Amino acid sequence: MATTLTQLELDHRNIDCGMSYVFHLEDGRFFIIDGGYFTPGEADRLYEFLLQKSGGEKPVIAGWFFSHAHQDHIGAFIEFTRKYLDKAVIEQLLFHFQPIDYSWVKEEDGWKSSDEATAKEFYRVLKTDCKHIPVVTPHTGDVLRFGELTVEVLYTQEDLWPTPACGNDYSTVIAVNLCGQRILFLGDAETKADQVLLDHNKDALACDILQVAHHGFNGSTIELYAQTHAKVALWPSPAPNMEQNRATEVNHYILNDMGITDHIVSGYGTAELCFPYVPGSAKREDKQFYP
Repeated sequence: MATTLTQLELDHRNIDCGMSYVFHLEDGRFFIIDGGYFTPGEADRLYEFLLQKSGGEKPVIAGWFFSHAHQDHIGAFIEFTRKYLDKAVIEQLLFHFQPIDYSWVKEEDGWKSSDEATAKEFYRVLKTDCKHIPVVTPHTGDVLRFGELTVEVLYTQEDLWPTPACGNDYSTVIAVNLCGQRILFLGDAETKADQVLLDHNKDALACDILQVAHHGFNGSTIELYAQTHAKVALWPSPAPNMEQNRATEVNHYILNDMGITDHIVSGYGTAELCFPYVPGSAKREDKQFYP
């Protein structure tokens, strides 16, 4: 069985952000990145996806990685554990979040307090319902393996310490290698995280496939994207926002000046990439939301 990566369409009717990626490994297990917001039905759709890919057998998740502690990245996991923890096997959880009190974060108070409450619930779930699941704290330079996947950790929030920043800059940045190809996952990294990466890990940014940072709203810089030389762009972005944000300076650069011809947008429908991936060959499904 060939390894696949699926960029899942999310229900953005309640919130205009979130991202969910699932690798289906050769041995039938899964590696998940984030999962999305706790929108009603999101955890159900994720479980049904895993169940279908498992041929009706109990899904086995080799690793569930969280880029950072914002609601639209960890919310679906919280709901998933409430409904499906006994219907799936989770072998490892991986994350490296900022302090629980968000003391380093500088952003709007409303978002800060709301995300802080969600992060506390995340940790409560880990301490009670998920206490049997091993937790791995990745550090920059770590190399982790899940079947045929090699996951390189390029940046974590500790690399930015003690600089205050917005919560997005505490995203953990990873590169996933398989079949001789490299996928860069930036999470929601913004300009301060970018600068650390450019200063200390510039050569590691080259990739074949790029996840556009912060849902294509803003964030990562032209300088960082130029170092990737990517030929495929994954956009964890709702369709309306994708259309609205095309003309921003950074997005214009990604869409027109990088030489990328394969732009895969989650808001346009779930898409599956089979590895080794040939640009333009993604299997795309019709979108469920905003028809």
